[in-house]
Amino acid sequence: MPIPLARRAVLQGLGGLVATGAAAKAASLPEGVLNPPGGPPMASAGIIARRADGSVALRAAAGLALGPAGPRPFSLDQPFRVASVSKMVAASVFLSVAMASRLDLDADASDLLGFRLRHSGYPGLAITPRMLLSHTSGLRNGPSYPVPLGHKLSEAFAIGGRHYDAGAWFGPTEHPPGAWFAYADVNFALVAQILEKRACERFDLVMRDALFQPLGLDIGYNWSGVSQARRVAAAAGLHRQTGGWSPQVDAQVIAVPRVAFTRAPETPDLEAQDYRLGDNGFAFSPQGGLRLSVTDMDRLARVFAAHGRWKGRQVIPRAALEAMQQRAWTFDPDRPNGETDGGLLQGYGLGCEAPLARPGPGGDAVFGADSADWRGHFGDAYGWITGLFWNRRDGRTLVYAINGMPETGRPRAKASALTAPEEALIAIAMRGA
Repeated sequence: MPIPLARRAVLQGLGGLVATGAAAKAASLPEGVLNPPGGPPMASAGIIARRADGSVALRAAAGLALGPAGPRPFSLDQPFRVASVSKMVAASVFLSVAMASRLDLDADASDLLGFRLRHSGYPGLAITPRMLLSHTSGLRNGPSYPVPLGHKLSEAFAIGGRHYDAGAWFGPTEHPPGAWFAYADVNFALVAQILEKRACERFDLVMRDALFQPLGLDIGYNWSGVSQARRVAAAAGLHRQTGGWSPQVDAQVIAVPRVAFTRAPETPDLEAQDYRLGDNGFAFSPQGGLRLSVTDMDRLARVFAAHGRWKGRQVIPRAALEAMQQRAWTFDPDRPNGETDGGLLQGYGLGCEAPLARPGPGGDAVFGADSADWRGHFGDAYGWITGLFWNRRDGRTLVYAINGMPETGRPRAKASALTAPEEALIAIAMRGA
């Protein structure tokens, strides 16, 4: 994609510093993070790891960021699009509301959504909130993903609907709902719609009121509710191109109070006030659109590790977090029952990853021998590779973000299904903890 002249100059300046692997790096970050052996360089990285007593074991940032304010050293306080970590944060509030309102996680999601949700190959089998939260619903992301603002997501599941896409939102019939794990963002769009119906409020505002404001966090989905100062400080997601870096998202950020939406060509001027409650869970991107910093991630991880408490207040019900962390699906290598993303996803709760500690290059023992004690979520989109995790046995926490990861030809880790830069970051965090 051609880069406008003003941005071209900025990118050339950034590229001269980091595209050759000559990026400034913190002494505590090994060479293999920004310059992985045999792989392309990364633009930046940041990490915060805490010991069981809450003290900081590692806090470091390296490399450069590009955003509305131009190229600058990457800071742990710069907000960015955290990708699928967004799902887990959304799940924590969904489960809080579900428990408070006595929502049955095994009920027919159709009754909660207000339209009939059925897999085309299993019209008599109900899809439930538990299936949506655990990616066992039988649904997939169709070609119309994400359904734009002003359109109804229900049109993706009704024959003849504007976004039905010849049934491409449904997985193959050999993978029935409830029996097969297949990671798909559409599950959390539907979760967001159920949350709106249950809370009688827009998804972004429910998240703000239930979690972000009580924690004193200046964060939000698709920039909703985020201050102008934080928007200007954004770090764009980057992909490497010849001569420098190409921004994929957030090189420029809309001004307060606007929200970043996927808009349809025929309605480019729709705004948040035009959204109809419960119509389209993709609108505020619960699947990946949360904007926050590494420092913000650290606070969330500490809350999760503390069973939902922050400064003496129970912000998230402990029971909701416990439900989130219990495995709802476990990969069976003898009788494969899901798609593991190369071995990285082998245990999953409700919007929360639950590793099994299976070792080896195709395994999920990403934190070592005690990986089965860790909970959290990875993120991967637009160049950002992220992770927010905590040890449910001893309370250690780990959050990180790496920018500049290519879509293909990624540097692979040696001891797990991670990428090499992630493995290098986690290794030094585990030594310090």
